[in-house]
Amino acid sequence: MKCSFCEEKAIYYDYEYAYCKKHFIEKFEEKVLNTIEKYKLIKEGEKVGVAVSGGKDSIALLYFLNKYKEELNIDVVGIHIDEGIEGYRNILTKHLLNFAKEHDIKVYIYRFSDYFGMELDRAIKLENKLKPCTICGVWRRWLMWKAAKDLRLDKLATAHNLNDEVQTIIMNIFEGNIKDIAKGGPKVGILEGDFIPRIKPFYFVTEKETMIYALLNNINPPWTECPYIINQLRDEVRKWLYKIENKYPGFHKNFLEKFTLVLNNIKEDYRKKEKIDLKPCIYCNYPTTRNICRACEIKFIIQEKSQ
Repeated sequence: MKCSFCEEKAIYYDYEYAYCKKHFIEKFEEKVLNTIEKYKLIKEGEKVGVAVSGGKDSIALLYFLNKYKEELNIDVVGIHIDEGIEGYRNILTKHLLNFAKEHDIKVYIYRFSDYFGMELDRAIKLENKLKPCTICGVWRRWLMWKAAKDLRLDKLATAHNLNDEVQTIIMNIFEGNIKDIAKGGPKVGILEGDFIPRIKPFYFVTEKETMIYALLNNINPPWTECPYIINQLRDEVRKWLYKIENKYPGFHKNFLEKFTLVLNNIKEDYRKKEKIDLKPCIYCNYPTTRNICRACEIKFIIQEKSQ
């Protein structure tokens, strides 16, 4: 098959057009730049931190924003969270640091052990009532907030793609989680306050497109999967949605486009109905609705069991 825009051999077909390497990269980057512009994700002169795990998606976002930093007139740095998962995180961290050195990108590493007194592996052994993803998710969010404050970031970018977003929306619908549905979108959240705005420049590109973009730009991190993700709900939802996509091509894209049309109304409706009064945690100042934030609460529970 030939490219729809030239005589070169196509490498990708999106149900409408075929793309060669050159035109695929151009189309991918154009789509991301349009998302940034349309949803006003980034302003000139801002400092943008990229939450980068070391996997292909997040490194691809770091690469993209660094490539366009002069055109967008922004400063770009990477934020890497080391949970302390042996045989997983250490492998990706090493690859990420090599990539950052090669492309002259500053990456800041924040470790669970430095702020919570232990790696995730040890925390899970001490506390078996909480799911690994619960502990990890709460502590990761806290460290991202901490990093954003330390580095005086204007925006925090994550590499969530179209497929990730559809999965999250469906999961929140299943769980009746209206708050997190309202928090969604290319620009995350329903409150500003002491939180740094989070953005998703890859919001309208698919998982497959992100993978191809990464590979075409020689971004090929070692394949490794978090050992704690097995049998999690997201994994099941992901498989189910891909079955639908195979039967009805373009399902993810159409679903997300329709969702974004009503998202602002959902956000405004939630703000009117739910009064959210945030205050600083008495131990760490993290914005919370309670006296003690969830990150500190989990930390104290596990510390008590370690004594």
